[in-house]
Amino acid sequence: MPPADPLSAFAAATLDLPALQAVLAGFGETSLGARAVAELVPLEADEVRAALGRVGEVQLLARAGEVVGLGGVCDPAPLLAAARAGPLDEGEIARLRGFLAAAERLGHWLERRAGECPLLGRLGADLPDLSALRERVDVVVDERGKVVDTASPLLARLRIEGRELARRIDSVLRHAATRDGIKQHLSDHRPHLRGGRLCLAVKAQSSGRVRGIVHDRSQSDRTAFIEPREAVEPQNRLADCRTEERRELARVLSELARDIGRESEPVARAADLLARLELALISARFCEEFRARVPLLPGEAGASAGLLLRSARHPLLVEELRRGRLDEVVPIDLRLGEDFDMLVVTGPNTGGKTLALKTAGLAVLMTRLGLPIPCAEGTTVPLYAGIAADIGDEQELSQSLSTFSSHLLRIRAGLEQADGDTLVLIDELGGGTDPDEGAALGDAILAELLARGAPTLVSTHLGRLKEFAYRNKRAENACTEFDLETLAPCYRLVIGIPGESAALVIARRLGLPAGLCDAAGERLERRDEHVAALLAEVRDVRSEAERVRSLAESRLADAARASREAGSLRDDLERRGEQLEAEAQRGLEERVREARAALERAARLLEQVPSRQRAPLAAALAEAEGALTSASLTERRQAFLEGLNKGDLVYLPRYRRRCAVHKVDREGGVLVVKLGSVKLEVAFDEVTPFESL
Repeated sequence: MPPADPLSAFAAATLDLPALQAVLAGFGETSLGARAVAELVPLEADEVRAALGRVGEVQLLARAGEVVGLGGVCDPAPLLAAARAGPLDEGEIARLRGFLAAAERLGHWLERRAGECPLLGRLGADLPDLSALRERVDVVVDERGKVVDTASPLLARLRIEGRELARRIDSVLRHAATRDGIKQHLSDHRPHLRGGRLCLAVKAQSSGRVRGIVHDRSQSDRTAFIEPREAVEPQNRLADCRTEERRELARVLSELARDIGRESEPVARAADLLARLELALISARFCEEFRARVPLLPGEAGASAGLLLRSARHPLLVEELRRGRLDEVVPIDLRLGEDFDMLVVTGPNTGGKTLALKTAGLAVLMTRLGLPIPCAEGTTVPLYAGIAADIGDEQELSQSLSTFSSHLLRIRAGLEQADGDTLVLIDELGGGTDPDEGAALGDAILAELLARGAPTLVSTHLGRLKEFAYRNKRAENACTEFDLETLAPCYRLVIGIPGESAALVIARRLGLPAGLCDAAGERLERRDEHVAALLAEVRDVRSEAERVRSLAESRLADAARASREAGSLRDDLERRGEQLEAEAQRGLEERVREARAALERAARLLEQVPSRQRAPLAAALAEAEGALTSASLTERRQAFLEGLNKGDLVYLPRYRRRCAVHKVDREGGVLVVKLGSVKLEVAFDEVTPFESL
């Protein structure tokens, strides 16, 4: 039974996915993109291929100078939830209106690019038709979310009446303010709003001189705000009008909220498709900033049969490099699943073993999420069904578990999950207990994983586990390089060679007494003399073999890249040739049409020519007509005309319209086309496959 959280099957928390999501969110433009990044989940195989393919298509558009504009796109989920709860406010309606318009615009834009970008075109074609809802919203509100007068007949009447009343009240007050017997008693001549009523500011000592209702007094008590008697009735009516307007607004917005709620499913579907588009845009920006790329998947041309990381870099370390908090990120080369199913990584502590495991695990997880990874060309990532990881040495304090016990619990959970489709990552196998017992237990665990065919990356500092790879054909050793001069890890992984702990060398470098180090060395030589000699011999052979293999892979990759570049250049030249031919054909046809029009004008003038000159002129015109016909028929045009059938689309330069063919008369050299609702007969020479620029 799969876990409730699909990310837990891929050890997402252990592999620092939340931190990566925070990095990716910085490349988003909209709240919809932010949600898409936050809700990333592993995809099915066909969805992975589609998501990675869309990244490539976005990059193709960017190279062509085309920008995908996300103006108006937002996350409609909160708006749909608010609409289910009641009327939306102006800001919410404005955002939803923008989303609906953006979905319609992007749908058309993507569909027009389906030829060169079929996956993006499919997104556009799959976007649900929200035009009816958009038109419904447009009827109610403007681009700012303000309800328009025409939202309902009653609202229109109330607003017209309200404006007329407001003008009347303003006129009444201004007239009163200039009337003899009143104006000299006013503090100023401007109307003042008090309690929702327009009033005159009257000097307190003269308040009895102005007949009306006192609504307020100034703090100094020197001014009384009086509504003149003649303004009372229209202001009462205006107040009633405003109340009715608010009631009608509430009704209109409630009705609109119900309409939006009824369309919540297609709106949510549109949001899902646009989120996929923005994820492709985010991934393309990530590629540019992190020198990431879409990995190959097994079965694709040039792909490895298993996991192959070429110059892979952990994206969180690349982010540290971008922020200036790190001087260098050393790329990792790693392979698994073709020649061997298990890689045992050994070497000194802090030598980069954990980083190698995390880089590989995160690359696998990112691929299943449909994301590109920071790596070099030729990197291949299988679509594993899950990742079982025991990385880190945190203690389960809440359960009173030791480091060793917590490791065993994670390993047990990993064994329950492990199979041929699950990548197993175990860090520091056999650590945290007696070395002999830890090595014996580790040997048994590795044998079990190998028997299950589980692709496994395991790190250890126990020397006895190096021998496991020599005893099992489907296992291989690897080591992480360590600079013995500086005592610093190189973070470089070398496959085929077991690592050395370098404990004695490090001890000497750190100043432990020489006699003590010599004694330890003698004990080590006496115990492991023959094994050490054998391992040294094997290490030399495997090191040379790995060097030759790496060189061969590099040259093969260079050859494949050169082949692809040559193919791309050839395709570009072919496309450019077709474009030039089309442009030349279009220009030729335009000139032929102009010349034929001139010939038709000349033919109409033949009647005015003396009869003895008419015949040779008519023959000359006919000869010119034949020459024009042959001039316009290149091989491409001939093929176009011969292939015309009912239902095909042709372009009519005379009308600047693309029309559907209704009938083809090859003998007569004419077509019947539908221009709107009108059927029109045109000559072959009047149609072209090329739309005018």
